[in-house]
Amino acid sequence: MAVIDGEKIPYKDFEDLKNKNMENMKRSYGANLTSAQTYNVYNSTLEQMIKDNIMTKEYNAVGMHVTAEELYDQFVGEEPHQWVVQNFSDANGNFDRATLENYMQNLDNAPVEYRNQWVEFENAIKENRLESKFDNLVKASFYLPKRLADKYNETKNTKATADVVVLRYASIPDSTVTVTDQDKKSYYEENKYRFETDETRAIDYVVFEINPSEDDDQSAKQFVESMKEDFTNTENVINFVNANSDLRYDSTWLGRPDVPAVAEEMLFAPENEPGFVYGPYFDQNSYNLIRLVDRQVIEDSLMVRVAILRHELSPSTKTYQNTFAKANKFVTENRTLDQFNTAIETEGLTKRTQPRLTASTYQIAGIDNPRQIVRWAFEDKTKVGDVSTIFELDNMFVVAALTEIIPEGYAPLEKVAEQSKYPILNKKKGEIAVERMKACGTDYNRMVSELGAENTTVSDISMESRSVGNFGIESDVIGIIMGMKEGEVVGPIAGNSSAFVIKNVKRVAPAALSDYSNIEREKKAQFDNKVFNGGVYNALRNNAKIEDNRVLFY
Repeated sequence: MAVIDGEKIPYKDFEDLKNKNMENMKRSYGANLTSAQTYNVYNSTLEQMIKDNIMTKEYNAVGMHVTAEELYDQFVGEEPHQWVVQNFSDANGNFDRATLENYMQNLDNAPVEYRNQWVEFENAIKENRLESKFDNLVKASFYLPKRLADKYNETKNTKATADVVVLRYASIPDSTVTVTDQDKKSYYEENKYRFETDETRAIDYVVFEINPSEDDDQSAKQFVESMKEDFTNTENVINFVNANSDLRYDSTWLGRPDVPAVAEEMLFAPENEPGFVYGPYFDQNSYNLIRLVDRQVIEDSLMVRVAILRHELSPSTKTYQNTFAKANKFVTENRTLDQFNTAIETEGLTKRTQPRLTASTYQIAGIDNPRQIVRWAFEDKTKVGDVSTIFELDNMFVVAALTEIIPEGYAPLEKVAEQSKYPILNKKKGEIAVERMKACGTDYNRMVSELGAENTTVSDISMESRSVGNFGIESDVIGIIMGMKEGEVVGPIAGNSSAFVIKNVKRVAPAALSDYSNIEREKKAQFDNKVFNGGVYNALRNNAKIEDNRVLFY
């Protein structure tokens, strides 16, 4: 499944753990998991195994482990583990130590599945305890030298004011700016680091939905109609419903808002006695009969008990075969991308596009469980222009064509051209603005009157600032201001969204620190927060050499 620094994770080990995790998920969310939930179990299982592999090496390297006594203390000690408290609390949310101890004492007599769950619970707490200890070890390594504290204090608390003449780029119409191909290429080369991308694929695809036909609709309706007499006359309503309906009998008492709206008046009409049957009617993609079983007043409200015989409308075998034949004809006759596109237009089909697939994509518009399509797109033998075979999914057939492959690295220029349009335009406007301001020399009033510039003062600037006055985010301009000497004039220079002339800079340095406790607490809190949010593992994972093969398996 994966190789971490040369150590393999076998598929069988993954499969065993995945099955356990799947059962745990079903206990929490029910037996019928969605495709997204199932895929999340697969992903979280592999990530769990990768993390265990990486962190176990770290624990062993520092000689860290959890003793049997320590683990026991996590359950019955003075401060039990939070997961233990969560699982053994009374109705008021208070930890119930007696219930826990009774459970542990009788564990040997419990069913095997309970004992296995307990072992998994112990292992989870042990792993969490190891992680906490390791994180605490890292937290305890924090040290802030005084010279570094002084530098932090200076950086944070040195404040500056400056007089600025600012020409906003918004004052220059887009229509007056010409962006050439060379401009785009230059910007791309200077900013390549912004366009790093995972390996991606793009596909076009056609969906052949397996929907019930008119014949299927009529057949379903006729089936329900044929059951009406027997449903009316049966003496054992519960058995009849459970034997013939797609919905099991439910004995719940219902009020007016709870019954199907189409049958509400008839079910509550006094002239209709228990045994009355209404239908068939169409509701929730099903043809239904509803029988009044009983009616009575409960807490001053008239309530009914009903039996519903439901027959869901679904495609017949014939409809399935006809839809498959249509998809098969399409894929057999159109094996190239040109043929694929021509046939879509000729046959009046709808072409859908997924412009960016990664190896971990699990959702495609209009498709619930597309993983087999993603795996096909990422197979080594799949080339641009290839047309797939038929993918049979829950309620549809899909045929896809691979239209593009972008390798891991930097996205090509043409793919980032649109998102680069605004910054390139601003860069060009910056060049224009600087030249216009230069033409005014040091006549700042002329810059204001002729160019529409603004002459103002900005204050409370520090190295931690993000914006300059109300002129937006200007990190480079802030850096220049904080580095200028008093009396110096800089500019005009091009910023992110305006051009600047900077002058009359005044800086106020903070007083020297005599008490380092506040800044030490601040930096310690920042450090601890990074550790708490997974910084240690994330750093180790980024540093590991990982070959991830999940796309080959699921």
